[in-house]
Amino acid sequence: MKQAVYELAFHLNPDLEEAQVQQLAQNIENYITSAGGIISFKKEPERTRLSYPINHKGQAYFGYIHFNLESKENLAAIDEQVKLNNDVLRYLTIKIPADSGKVKFRFKPPKPKMATEKAAEKPTPEQSKELDKELEGILENL
Repeated sequence: MKQAVYELAFHLNPDLEEAQVQQLAQNIENYITSAGGIISFKKEPERTRLSYPINHKGQAYFGYIHFNLESKENLAAIDEQVKLNNDVLRYLTIKIPADSGKVKFRFKPPKPKMATEKAAEKPTPEQSKELDKELEGILENL
């Protein structure tokens, strides 16, 4: 059977200590590996502001994990284990479509600015005076 690629994204309780957050993320990884999943990428949980409150909390720790898994039954086992943890505020598991063997990640790093893009240069005082004279000449002709 062909392995499918999944992404499990999660929001964790913001009241947890940093060590507890790392331990909880490790527990989620263990749920995946114990169900036969192979982790290909993970983003460590970072504290972030939520767009809307979840359980009266305006912030949460957000992280996600990409993994390969053969069986949908094993996916249900992972889902049950994550669901039982009260410190997981929200989570979502999706199947990532694979195009020609390449995985398209939903979260992309920002593109660096090109070297050709330059900020607008401020005119020197002499250039400003010349521009003012040209503008006055144009306005007089109107």
